[in-house]
Amino acid sequence: MAHRAIILKNAKIRPHKAFMRPTFDAPTVIVSDQFDYVELWLKRNSSLESVLYWKQAENFYKASSILPDGSKAITSYYCMLNAAKALLSSKNISFSHLHGLSGRSIGNKTSLANELSTIKGTGIFVSLSRYFGANLSGRHVSVKDALYNLPFVHRSFTVTYRGAQELFIPIVNPHFVRQNRGNEAWFCAEIIDDKYKKREIFSRQRGWEVDIGIKSKFVIRRKRRFKWNTSRGSKKSERINQLIKYHQKIRRDIKYIHGSHRLWYFKRNDRVDGVLPWPTPVLIYIVMHRLSELTRYDPKRLRRHFECQHNWLLSEFINQAADNFIDQIASDITGHELMVPGYRARF
Repeated sequence: MAHRAIILKNAKIRPHKAFMRPTFDAPTVIVSDQFDYVELWLKRNSSLESVLYWKQAENFYKASSILPDGSKAITSYYCMLNAAKALLSSKNISFSHLHGLSGRSIGNKTSLANELSTIKGTGIFVSLSRYFGANLSGRHVSVKDALYNLPFVHRSFTVTYRGAQELFIPIVNPHFVRQNRGNEAWFCAEIIDDKYKKREIFSRQRGWEVDIGIKSKFVIRRKRRFKWNTSRGSKKSERINQLIKYHQKIRRDIKYIHGSHRLWYFKRNDRVDGVLPWPTPVLIYIVMHRLSELTRYDPKRLRRHFECQHNWLLSEFINQAADNFIDQIASDITGHELMVPGYRARF
């Protein structure tokens, strides 16, 4: 099907870090400190309450930076807790101040599979997960399964657990296109890693297919379409609303890793064991909450975890989790994409 890229403000429309209400026509904001930018944005656009929550998140973030790995789970968790409150408050979403999670250990073996979290019916976590489109009340999950589904530690996970299958496929040039003659539009991206350039892989991904009309590249696209109507009398606001709704759905399968470059990944949905179709910030929150519980209530067990085969995986998580979580929350609060100085586009 003949198509062309959808252009907005002289640029291709690409996936956005903000999940709910991305501002697609806003330029990327280059900031050396996300906390300062979001605080200024909240002061101009939200309530004092949200500003105070955000400032608390920043204080706990800074405290984490000077603590050893075995201690920083507490401050990192409270950083995330307050950032979540700031997000919910900025969107005028009411929430219970209960945490919304409880954890427990099973068995005597020191295993991440034996660290379990139960999601409650109310609390900050419940409101946060619903904001990101996931109703998880009553569910149970292990730290191991949650870590398996996090893109920024997936390499560490598959090295630690040799039998684990890879879930995340790197993509380049992700963007939205439309028919040359017609109103249908969809999302597509290119696969450049040879080991993933296989039609049989993507024939098993629910809702996705290979664009066989493109011979020079290996391009995947979402099967489901949305309307991009530019005919006379149509409104830009209606087109953007259609795009935002569609974008929320593709973000279930398209994941982002915080860094100096935009790094997007396709998360395979044909796996069964251990795969959780849950938003990344929700999974980060679950793991950090359980680690903070161990830090407070069972430091001996936590120490054993850091002396096991998975100690490197835990260290990678603890040292990257807050940055990935705050990056997502900052984008959702403001609707903007924030990047560090020195950022260069890779597509």
